Amino acid sequence: MRVVFPFSFLVPAMVWISGLIAFSQETPPPPPEAPATGASEPGVEALKRVRNLGFRLKDHEPTAALPKSGQPAAAPADSAAKEPAGSAGEAPLHLGRVKGNVSLPPEVAAIAKEGALAVAEKQWEKARDLYLELVKAAPDNALAYANLGAAEHQLGNLLAAAGNLGKSTELNPHIARNWQTLGLIHYERGDLALALSCLTRAIHEDPTEAESRLILAAVVRDYGWPEAAVTELQRAVEIDPKLGSAHYNLAVTYLEAKPPRLELARRHYHAAIDLGSPPSLEIEAILKPAE
Repeated sequence: MRVVFPFSFLVPAMVWISGLIAFSQETPPPPPEAPATGASEPGVEALKRVRNLGFRLKDHEPTAALPKSGQPAAAPADSAAKEPAGSAGEAPLHLGRVKGNVSLPPEVAAIAKEGALAVAEKQWEKARDLYLELVKAAPDNALAYANLGAAEHQLGNLLAAAGNLGKSTELNPHIARNWQTLGLIHYERGDLALALSCLTRAIHEDPTEAESRLILAAVVRDYGWPEAAVTELQRAVEIDPKLGSAHYNLAVTYLEAKPPRLELARRHYHAAIDLGSPPSLEIEAILKPAE
């Protein structure tokens, strides 16, 4: 599916407070229409092409959630924790705030490890089949459903992915990465309200996760709240200065401003390129005349 991503401002029923967004049940207003511009205005067509490029959402490949079997990956409710990597084939799991034991039982360790290896090799159908076995063997385990949901997501089965990740959040609502992935899935399905809800919950569970803010910025941008998108992207860069996609998206957002903020766009675009992001001919066409 092609994803298009399209504080000194006030949004009705919405206040940003230290990474936690509290908002009412009122449906957000639709995005405002862009004002008409003359065909002769310099850069208009180039800016349209930049806008059509959308945001870039990921810098990293997905990994399987696989703590060491038999060991609780729990942390106190008021703290953040990252599960250390285990032996070969075990990928790190970013847990965020956690309550209760979310480790996999020892009897399914072999299936979980084989699934993680399939993920590492991008064999998504094999990973899905293995995680189906994992769910059958451990039907009350949040990580089993999370892994199955992640595999379904990679296969493009968004409804199945959302169902499994939703089940995982029911079993353990404090795993930040699950809320993040669920928010991304709802965004890809075009349900901005659910995406907004899931991503703000992800940030609540782990305010230090830059990628949750990266995706949230795309959602609020599509709602027509560019200032909020800038704020979340700036926070993402503060958290992880090496997140190239956040720099790239900031460049796109600054170019969409009226008038375009060319110097800021140039700074973040070049930062993204230096961090390994693919170049954009459309953006370079806009920035070059002012250089």
